[in-house]
This record gives sequence, C-alpha cells and structure tokens, in this order.
Amino acid sequence: MVETAPSGANVIAIANCKGGVAKTTTTVNLGAALASRGRRVLLIDLDAQQDLCAALRTPIPRPGLADVLLSTAFFDTGNLAEAFVTAHGMTVAGGYGIAHAERELATNTSWENALKRALAPHLSRFDYVLLDCAPSSHCLTTNALAAAHDVVIPIQTEFLAANQLSSIMSAVDDVRSRLNSSLKIRGFLPTMYDGRSKHALGVMEHLALQAHMWGVRAFKPIPRAVRLAEASAAGRPIGQYSEDSPAAEAYDVLAQAIDHRHRGAAMYASTNALAVGTYA
Repeated sequence: MVETAPSGANVIAIANCKGGVAKTTTTVNLGAALASRGRRVLLIDLDAQQDLCAALRTPIPRPGLADVLLSTAFFDTGNLAEAFVTAHGMTVAGGYGIAHAERELATNTSWENALKRALAPHLSRFDYVLLDCAPSSHCLTTNALAAAHDVVIPIQTEFLAANQLSSIMSAVDDVRSRLNSSLKIRGFLPTMYDGRSKHALGVMEHLALQAHMWGVRAFKPIPRAVRLAEASAAGRPIGQYSEDSPAAEAYDVLAQAIDHRHRGAAMYASTNALAVGTYA
C-alpha cells in the first residue's frame, strides 16, 4: 500500500558546476525510482542541451520552458503547465531556447527568482520536483538553487571531478546568503563508481573526508554501468530498461533515502543513516 504523501513538493536541484558527472542520468533515474514508489514527480530540464528530454524521448512543448520563464520574469504571466509533457509516469518540462532564455533573463532585475515564481502555483500537484541543472553557476543554475529546498550533488569518482567540488559549494553558499536561506545540501552522490579501481576507492575516501568537512551526507555510490547508457539510448529510465541491474538497484536505494528523509521518518534515519561523512 502506498503511503500518503505530504502536500507541497520537495524541490531538489541536481547540481554540479562540473560537466559529465551524471546530473541528467541522476535526475531521470531518481525521478523514475520515486515515481515507481507512487510519488508524483516533475522533472525540469534547465540545460541548454536538453539531454533530459532527449533521454526520455519527450515531445517538445510549445510554448516551452524558456517561453514560460521569460514570460514570468518580464510580464508575470507565464504558466508552467503549458510546458508539461508526460513520460514514463512522470511530468517533464523542457523545450528549445533555454540558452536564449538565460541571456534574456540576465537583463531582468528579478531574473534570479523567475523559476521559483513559475513553480509556485504548481507545487501542490507534485511530491518531488527535480531540477536538472546545467554544468555552470550561471543564471539558470542560480534560478534552480533559489527555487530549491535541497541540493543533491553528483560527483564522478575521478580526481578531477572531486577536486572541483568547491565550485558548486561556493554557488550554494552564495544563493543561500542572498536568495534562499533555507537551502540545504541533501548530500554528495558518488557516480560512475568502479569498486575494482584503486583510484575510485581513493576518490571515495576523499569524498568521505569532504562530506565530513562540509557537514553533509554522502549517499551510496551509483556504479559505472553500460546499461545506463543503453537505457538513455532507448529513451527509458534504467528501472524500466533493466530493473535487476546494479544501477537500477542503486537508484532505488537513493530514492528510498530521499523519500524517507523527506517524510521525516525518524526510525529510518536513526537506524540507517550513518555518521556524517560516511556512505549511507
């Protein structure tokens, strides 16, 4: 039996200033895993490349997300529902023109809260809103952090990716100080993990130390898996493409951790959440 979800969506930004760390893969597959638990999920594609929409083979809405954000910022008339399409049990908002929208938004005095304002009338329709951010700390990532309650930071288990963690942490601190004092980092998510590699094990140890230093949780890692690439090519989440694969199981574990934490399940937290800086 599916438990009753609380009113009002938990808005989670999937963000990192480094590209190629599995932000889109995490948004798609975490969202699908939450939807499989009976949650109402909205995914928003804030990257100009629109990889999230491509990974789910969604039709392109017109007007799209870019039109909605510009209408909201300049005229306060944007209706985000006009950009909604459905895919694999989830709602998706995206569309062409995001790069143009970012340039135009930067000329508006209220640009930093355009996404938050566009989302506000629709939060009661969903349990989770996942924001797939571009690999930068520019306009639309700032919009995402201003609108979010929480941030999940995917980090590829390679040295160069882990070494750039300070960039997204600085962006979060900036938004928290100016726009969104309640913004919290839900945790670091190691991705593309190969447990056979001494290098990956070393990076995991480094991330554990970083998590302890920043005082945040580190989730169990998502394994490197060709099935994830195959699922994207097929336009399906991993749980629907290869439900018994280690990657599907890993995203289901992440969804369970996110879902229980959102609902304030004290028993789960006390028995399953490890000490700060360890992998839970």
